[in-house]
Amino acid sequence: MAIALQPATAQTSYIPNLNIESFILPSPPTPTGKPLSVAAKRYRAPGAPIQSTDGITLLMFHGLGQHKEQWEPTLEKLFAIHSTSSRSNSNSNLPQIREAWALEWQSHGESAVLNQNSLQDDAESAPLNLWGIAIANFLKSDHVAGHRLYGVGYSSGTVGLLLSTRDFDKSPYNGIILIEPSMMDSDTWKANGEDEIQPAFDMVTNAVKHRRDAWATREAAMKFFMGRFPWNAWDPRIVALFAEHALTSGKDKDGNPCVVRSCPMIHEALAFQVNLKNTWDAVEQISKLSSGSSRVPIHVVFGETVDLMPQVIRECVVDKNKGRNVASITTIPDVGHTIMQEMPDVVATTVSDLLIKLCSPSPPVPVRSLL
Repeated sequence: MAIALQPATAQTSYIPNLNIESFILPSPPTPTGKPLSVAAKRYRAPGAPIQSTDGITLLMFHGLGQHKEQWEPTLEKLFAIHSTSSRSNSNSNLPQIREAWALEWQSHGESAVLNQNSLQDDAESAPLNLWGIAIANFLKSDHVAGHRLYGVGYSSGTVGLLLSTRDFDKSPYNGIILIEPSMMDSDTWKANGEDEIQPAFDMVTNAVKHRRDAWATREAAMKFFMGRFPWNAWDPRIVALFAEHALTSGKDKDGNPCVVRSCPMIHEALAFQVNLKNTWDAVEQISKLSSGSSRVPIHVVFGETVDLMPQVIRECVVDKNKGRNVASITTIPDVGHTIMQEMPDVVATTVSDLLIKLCSPSPPVPVRSLL
């Protein structure tokens, strides 16, 4: 099915009060040698000097089935909290944010449209380790040379983030924030996979395979989302962004013009199965990065409700017996795995609090413990 980028209409548009620039970044090819690219956006505060070298740079990585623009409501709030006036008037401990980058998984959003010919009919054409390599290459580029980098990942984005650190003797990030990390080690899979973890994977796979994936227009898609779970539980800005950036133009089964999901169904449906070993590698990076003399502070954020990610996965991520010495664990009440979709402003204030700890000269103080 041929697909192409289609601009959003006013009815589905949400425009953050930020300066935004778009980029197409290089990527390693698929395992079979087909070309891939990574779409990215750079965000700066309104009126910020283009050549400013002050402040920290954030790298943001979205979740499965989402897109890079998922971060925009959170970033708008975050830049407002850390604005020059806020730092002058209320809290001198607020670090200045120089800029933020959102890099997109090759099989999602705009990237999926760019890579459509390489992704079709092959669930293994854009595994998370390729995203990690593309991120690592970006970290070595002139775009962020000399920047003080902090990584923030959500869900599957936490895997891409951690895999990006494997090419470095010393972490490229000064600090890392993992929101609802979706990873485990091989021991956890062997002990709990059949009874607890595989059923959760199967639930996602079945839901993705049987859901509706085509609408006559973006407006029709927006109306559909707003009237059904889980989308009707999302922040309206996130729904608008989803309708704009997670959908693109295509043809329905009868050949009529419509809008369809940008991420090929097979990639989202089988993401957990394809990337199981990548999650093992990612969680081992927590052990490597959080131990030793050059340890990097890693903060973990969970939603209070245990839903999509079973409790054994949460426990695995922060298992001190396996050297995962995370700096803090924060629990956000009244929400589960879809915290990014439901509470983007709460995510922003949480990330802000953690950035204060990360940028403070004093050691991080543990946040309210989940376990």
